[in-house]
Amino acid sequence: MRGPLKALGQHKTKVVFVQLGSPKSPSVKDVRHYLKEFLGDPRVVDFTPWVWKIILNLFVLPFRPKKSAKAYARLWDGKQFPLISNTHSFTNKVRKALPHPEQIEVEEAYLLSSPRIEDVWSCWEQQVLKGESRPATKVLAIAMFPQYSESTVASGMDAFAKVLSGKVLIPPFEFMTDFHMAKCFIDNSVRLIDQNLSQWKNEGRAADKLVISFHGIPKRRVTHKFDPYYQHCFETFWLLKKFITEIESDKIEMTFQSRFGSEEWLTPYTDASAVAWVEEGHKRLAFYCPSFVADCLETTDEIGNELGHELKELGGEVLLIPCLNDDDQWCQDFARFIDDHELSHKQTNIDNFHTLSKEDYKHMPAVELKSPPLSDNAKSSLKIVFLTLFLDLVGFSIIFPLFPALADYYLKTDRDNFFLRLIFDSIQTWTSAGETNFNSLVLFGGALGALYSFLQFVAAPIWGTISDRIGRRPVLLISVFGLMLSYGFWFFAGSFTILILGRIIGGIMGGNISTATAVVADVTDKSNRSKGMATIGIAFALGFIIGPAMGGLFSLIKLNEIYPALVSYGVNPFSVPALVAGLLSLFNLVNLYSRFKETLPAEKRGQSESDRSINPIKLFKPLPFKGVNLTNFGYFFFLAAFSGMEFTLTFLAAERLAFTPMKNAYMFIFIGVVLTLVQGGYVRRKAHQIGEKRMALQGLVFVIPGLIAIAYAQSLFLLYVGLFFLAVGSSMTIPTLTSLVSLYTPAQHQGKSVGIFRSLGALARVIGPIVASLIYWRYGSSVPYFLGAAFLIIPIFLVSRLPKVEAN
Repeated sequence: MRGPLKALGQHKTKVVFVQLGSPKSPSVKDVRHYLKEFLGDPRVVDFTPWVWKIILNLFVLPFRPKKSAKAYARLWDGKQFPLISNTHSFTNKVRKALPHPEQIEVEEAYLLSSPRIEDVWSCWEQQVLKGESRPATKVLAIAMFPQYSESTVASGMDAFAKVLSGKVLIPPFEFMTDFHMAKCFIDNSVRLIDQNLSQWKNEGRAADKLVISFHGIPKRRVTHKFDPYYQHCFETFWLLKKFITEIESDKIEMTFQSRFGSEEWLTPYTDASAVAWVEEGHKRLAFYCPSFVADCLETTDEIGNELGHELKELGGEVLLIPCLNDDDQWCQDFARFIDDHELSHKQTNIDNFHTLSKEDYKHMPAVELKSPPLSDNAKSSLKIVFLTLFLDLVGFSIIFPLFPALADYYLKTDRDNFFLRLIFDSIQTWTSAGETNFNSLVLFGGALGALYSFLQFVAAPIWGTISDRIGRRPVLLISVFGLMLSYGFWFFAGSFTILILGRIIGGIMGGNISTATAVVADVTDKSNRSKGMATIGIAFALGFIIGPAMGGLFSLIKLNEIYPALVSYGVNPFSVPALVAGLLSLFNLVNLYSRFKETLPAEKRGQSESDRSINPIKLFKPLPFKGVNLTNFGYFFFLAAFSGMEFTLTFLAAERLAFTPMKNAYMFIFIGVVLTLVQGGYVRRKAHQIGEKRMALQGLVFVIPGLIAIAYAQSLFLLYVGLFFLAVGSSMTIPTLTSLVSLYTPAQHQGKSVGIFRSLGALARVIGPIVASLIYWRYGSSVPYFLGAAFLIIPIFLVSRLPKVEAN
């Protein structure tokens, strides 16, 4: 250690300029890797980590890299991106301009490019350990983001903390968190802006407005996490506005760009504001982006290219002022700024910054959220509800791939069962058939599916009403215990009677979705309820993917063959899936009991009125809202056809392609993944742009070739082609019709309208399987799908007649 001890005897500061970085290249692969690391940073997306990881990998990374790669390709010079080249040139120029290079050295480091922070630190460490002359004795990190934000500067601090966490030799360390009011930054920005405005004015292209466009962040970070970013942006904007001379101050505007996701971000939005100004007659807009000191995708492409094309179509023009980049004067001034920070008197450092008066801050608009974020209590309740519904739906859908095998098993082992004889003797009487053929087995699946759905349909409003009176917690505990009991019956279902009893209990207890929905309503208000309801949608999607997969997988374990003695107790080939579902319910029950707190206070009980009805005639009573009735009936007819397909599909696959439960599971997994990807990616981003009505029609039309393909399918390939069209079509139709009902309904009647919409959907899931299985039994496997395709003409006609959504 003689080398390090001797080397550390002289004062010298290593200044590290920290930048975000860029992908290695504009290839989709490199952009995907870059986005995965960037968007995977919890500082960048501060969402529940495990939920965001699912969203990122299922909804974002399959789609966004391809689009982003095209944008990055427009910036690529064949070797590197402008952010990297400008930062490297800036670092070299600052290094040469340092007044005291013997006491200060500068290097660049990137969070997502090379060299990384750990590379720079390792280089310094090696200098010390090898005893090289005059290694730095202090490290000053400067995040090259003028305004502080958690998503940028704090992320850089985390990167340093991660490196330092494993180190022993650590010198004095300082992190400069912002320089948004530094004279070197403000004065050079003003100079650059005035130069460009003057040049354009001399060319006869004078700007009508100057837009100071900052990178946006969610408003929630400012209002609830107290991120100072918005204040820093205002301070930068106000100083620029104060000193710029080449355009009148009342023509200088502050906006925010680069929104991501559906959350409210800082406003006004750059793109929307620019379009409005051009439409008002301000055709030529100059833009400067002071969130960045080096040009990058957000400046050159987002503003210069994408917004430029958009405004050009409206008759406008974008005049883009470049970032400071490696401007000579900026580099010289920043070098002196660093030198003063390290070596000068404290007063000199203070003099290097502009200041604002209290009067100036009166001009800073307040940040207000239209949709406030969920409270900690709401988040906690929603997490538990999510897990409850997810586990319930895994248990519910675990039986889907087993229907054909279940029918075959009970017809062989319990043929004299009263309920089986009641079903199949009737079939033989109607058809004059002497034996039960495969088509008759389809009625088994239709009966089990319709029974469960019917009991859910009846029980849901009852559970909801009971929970209004006694609270949500006891109802959830009772219903989850009942579900666990139903799986226990299934585990010991050596006879068909016990299986039916288990399905009856399960159907009744499975109606607890209304109580789960009520929990969401308890902990949210109208402004953020959609965020809470999204929890239910995600639980459904994931449950329907994982449940069938587990059913097919665990059906491979035949407990009755491993332990034949258990057969006398009713253990059957499907006991292991039942056991897994039961254990999940047990875990769910324990979790609810230990963690879930009542969300409906005693003083509010008995005050709610149910918006659902089990009276089918009442459900079809027209509502006095334009567009709602057509949407409701369109949804009912579509879901009747679609659910009929769902419950006959496994029998068709078993009949034509000899599908086993495991192969059926693969089929449901495929449907679920496609549905999730399309709904979470394409629909979520495009529905509002092209219109919910248009997308619903596209989805309905997409389902038709899917049904026809399955009707003809005699091969695995054609079956999966049909499944793809079905999954894509349904993922476009269901969420958009749901949105349309809400959009057509006045705010004060949302509960009633949406309640009827859901009840019609539940009723369709009762009727669809019965009708489809009867047609399958009577006319064969192809006819239900041909008729289903033809039947979709009705919802297509109804949806096509929907009126234009009026602004609320």
